[in-house]
This record gives sequence, C-alpha cells and structure tokens, in this order.
Amino acid sequence: MTTRVLFLGNSHTYLNFMPQMISALAGAEDRGMGLVVEQCTGEGAGLAWHWNNVSSRDAITESRWDYVVLQDRSGGPLEEPESFDHHAELLNAEIRTQAAGTIFYMTWANRAQPEAQTVLAEAYIRIAKKLGASLAPVGLAWEALHRIEPDFDLHHRDGRHANPAGSYLTACVFYSVLFKTSPEGLPGDFYYKGKKRLDLEKDQALLLQKVAWQTVGEISDMGFGISD
Repeated sequence: MTTRVLFLGNSHTYLNFMPQMISALAGAEDRGMGLVVEQCTGEGAGLAWHWNNVSSRDAITESRWDYVVLQDRSGGPLEEPESFDHHAELLNAEIRTQAAGTIFYMTWANRAQPEAQTVLAEAYIRIAKKLGASLAPVGLAWEALHRIEPDFDLHHRDGRHANPAGSYLTACVFYSVLFKTSPEGLPGDFYYKGKKRLDLEKDQALLLQKVAWQTVGEISDMGFGISD
C-alpha cells in the first residue's frame, strides 16, 4: 500500500532532502510500505505564506493526498501565535475538504535557545488537539536525544537548521507517525540522485531510530497519532 503525503514548509522541510529520506526508509528492507512525497516550500515560508500562496493551495487541491504536513516558520509560534493558530485552522479546513488528514510538523529550537522548545511544543500540541489533527513531535525527539547524548549534534553549523543526522531523526519521526511502526533496524545511510547524502554508524542510526519511536509513542498515548 502506498501512502501519499504533501509537505508544506520551508528549509526545515527540504534541507538534506528530508521528505525523500522518509521515502527511502519506507522502501527499505521490503517491509511492504510505499510512500510518495511531494513538497511545496519557500525560503522562510510559514503557514500564512502558504495560505496566501496560490501554488500551495493548488497543491492541496489538485492531487489526492492521504496527509498534508504543515510546518510553520521556526519562530512562527513564538513570535506570532495568533497568526500560527489562524492559518493552521484555515489550511486544515482546506485539507479536510479534500478528505486528507493534517499532520503538524513540530520543529526544534535553535541551538542558542533550547528553552524555546517548551513553547514550540505547547503551540503545536495545542493546535493539533484543537483541530483533531495528527502531530509529528520532531522537536520533542530532538530534545530527548540531547538529554541522552548532549554531544550528539543535530544542528547545522548555523545553529538553526538540521544537519544530515538531524534530518534523519526527523525522517524517523515521520516514518513512525505515518506507518505506526518502529524504524529500528532500518539503514542509516541515504542516497539521493546518485550521491550519498548520509552515512551514520550503525549504533548512531539505532539510537536515533529508538528516540524517534519512543517520542512518537509518548505523543500517541496523548491521542495525537494517526487513526486506523
């Protein structure tokens, strides 16, 4: 069975080919899972930008999706919480008219502001609960990994974006959410367009897989998982 997912986001979505990384995980080890991903992204784009962007709105309505992933600017819920909620509601309503499900992509805090993760998490949990949507708790998985292995760096050198390992943890969270299956044991390398984009040691990959699965399980227990 093939699952079709559209990502609406920005560089936190497209950097390191994260959606394609999820597809690679889905296609690995013949687990019988298929995933088609498409994305509509813009540099620094948030939910308000996507709501007002014709291409984003058309992407939602012109194809049949199982899920549409919504990712706001990393500072959106912190700096403009009313706009975050308002445009999340508008986009969710549009997604629901297409009989698709909404997944909110909870992002992570900047390296220099780890305390912001609490506010980010609360904002995404609140809106997912309000709208009855699913939640990919990526930021919480990053936070959990840092508690276990403080020296395991997930950030790009700019301190804001993900490095390839950070994108891999993000992909593992989405894999866990979409397929309700642990990514443990899946490959820790990733090739795209003929180039190796990621090559984790086996123990590193397993740690990220375990953290992703555990974090998603905790959120699912709160009622934010995908329904059967």
